[in-house]
Amino acid sequence: MGNLVSIENNIDQYKYIIILKENFKISADKLGIQNTFKLNQDNDPKHTALNVRLWLLYSCPKAIKSPPYSPDLNPIENVSHELEKRTRKHDISSKEQLKAVLTEEWNNIEHSYTKILVESMPKRIKCVISAKGYPTKY
Repeated sequence: MGNLVSIENNIDQYKYIIILKENFKISADKLGIQNTFKLNQDNDPKHTALNVRLWLLYSCPKAIKSPPYSPDLNPIENVSHELEKRTRKHDISSKEQLKAVLTEEWNNIEHSYTKILVESMPKRIKCVISAKGYPTKY
């Protein structure tokens, strides 16, 4: 897994770029996928802001461009659900404890699980095409 970043308040395009600058390359290096990956993000305004697109153009030219109104196929949604299930098993009584548990459980998510999710991308995309952009089981 790449880095897990804790965000205290709302995030805008400027904070998003800082997070990318501080974590993007480090996570790619940590995963051993420096120049072989494609970034997948939705059409949230902070992801599509000009500053972010320009930064990605130079830092991640292989970013996947999502069409407007596309269904969310990013496997991170599945990872988030798994993280939530694992975190609910703990008795958490403070924000600091929550952060610690989230980090621990994030680091415990198996590589095989995330590999299956990433490898499912072609199938996910085919399902969206077959459904003509309407919702799919993903």
